Amino acid sequence: MTSPETLSITSADGHQYGATLYPSNRENGPVLVFYPALGTPSKIYRSFAGTMAEHGVTVCTPDWRGIASSNLRASRKINFGYRHLVEMDAPALLANLKLRYPDQPVWLGGHSLGGQISALIAATDAEVQGLLPIASGSVFLPCFPQKSQRQIRFMGLLIKTIVPLLGHFPGDRIGFGGREAVGVMRDWYHVAETGCYAPSGSTLDYEQLLKSLSIPVLTLNFSTDSFAPSTAAEYLAGKLAACKREKWLWTQADSDGIAFDHYSWL
Repeated sequence: MTSPETLSITSADGHQYGATLYPSNRENGPVLVFYPALGTPSKIYRSFAGTMAEHGVTVCTPDWRGIASSNLRASRKINFGYRHLVEMDAPALLANLKLRYPDQPVWLGGHSLGGQISALIAATDAEVQGLLPIASGSVFLPCFPQKSQRQIRFMGLLIKTIVPLLGHFPGDRIGFGGREAVGVMRDWYHVAETGCYAPSGSTLDYEQLLKSLSIPVLTLNFSTDSFAPSTAAEYLAGKLAACKREKWLWTQADSDGIAFDHYSWL
């Protein structure tokens, strides 16, 4: 593996953000674009990305709009949603990587929300050749036990009442996500209520695009992860009906009795 480098990406609407590239030394090896969890800076994936690169996979970890290296911060004046992440930020990064690695297969992956968003991106880009969601699943309410459903509904109450007044979602203060845009959290809770992806302002039918997607998918989930239980992972994977799907479930027996949760797997 050669030393990591930071790519400077500019989206179609002028948004600027950084993406860290971990090149492998494997000639014509695959490239994995790995999207972070909600409110999570890409730097926490450096060990994962570096290890993947040592095994021949070039990895790119971008920062979300509004997070870390992004030149925007959610506020009353600055709002955005899933549409901006999928239809503006992702194409700019993928175009950069395709120029750099024109003959290498590009896979998308992600942690938690990043896994969901990676599926939406893949559904809009015919050149993506595979998906790797880790500790990821739909946030659809029926996929979760009653206690978790109550917690998600509480977040929904905040999103519908307090968040519009603040102009942003204060995840950094309440311990769920980071400082998020109103639009991102409204799109997130729409999935919780309906089970469907319909980013606000988009003209694309994401449910149909996901249904038509036909690429290999490997999901990795952890048996003690309450944020992405197997039911949520299976519900998300079920939207990829035409894909060749492989499912890995990591249990405590796979790590000498150690229980990995939503973040400790890193």
